[in-house]
Amino acid sequence: MLHALITQREGQNMYGKSTDVLEAAYTEFYESMGIRLHPVSNFTRDFEALFEDPIDVLIVTGGGTLHPKYYVEPHKAELQPHRDAMEERLIMYCVENEIPIIGVCRGMQHLNALFGGKISYSAPFVVPRPRGVDHMAKICKSDRYIKINNFHSDCVYLENLSTMFYPLVVDEENGSVEAFVSPTMSILAFQWHPERYFESEEGRLFSRHLIQEIGRASCRERV
Repeated sequence: MLHALITQREGQNMYGKSTDVLEAAYTEFYESMGIRLHPVSNFTRDFEALFEDPIDVLIVTGGGTLHPKYYVEPHKAELQPHRDAMEERLIMYCVENEIPIIGVCRGMQHLNALFGGKISYSAPFVVPRPRGVDHMAKICKSDRYIKINNFHSDCVYLENLSTMFYPLVVDEENGSVEAFVSPTMSILAFQWHPERYFESEEGRLFSRHLIQEIGRASCRERV
């Protein structure tokens, strides 16, 4: 069993009190792969305690918009400042300590932004990608295409990808990055959601394969 820290969406309940929110699909998906999740509160004060027990991977989740400074275009969307600060601290700690990182949707965008890339807000795609509908994407350096799901409106265009990463999967018709990896850091990031519904099992199986690879890499580092 691997152990993963996982970030959460920042919100408020009906009484105006701050909340942490984690979609149940994350737990179901990662536990099915033998990865036990340890949710991180955006409001924790004892950061060091998060790493008192061995952690194999950090999962930076999706949901919501980042600070406008990370975007090509200005926006006035609702922000999650405590989450942004916690995720940045976690990411930098894990990079420094060589703990693998998986980014999902907003998490992919946050990783790209922290390492010098940019995000496009409500990207005007040439070929529309309806939410919840699979579409074709190309695996780079191959002739293979896969069907992946879509639950986002913001994106990272190829020209705005950080130089610290290289694209793994791209939406050729729109010129956007669907997944990337780092040649120097143990980072894997998806624009799609591996834990959510796919019309075809192809995308889910491909996602599981990539996550299993980073999990095996973590095990080798601990030996």
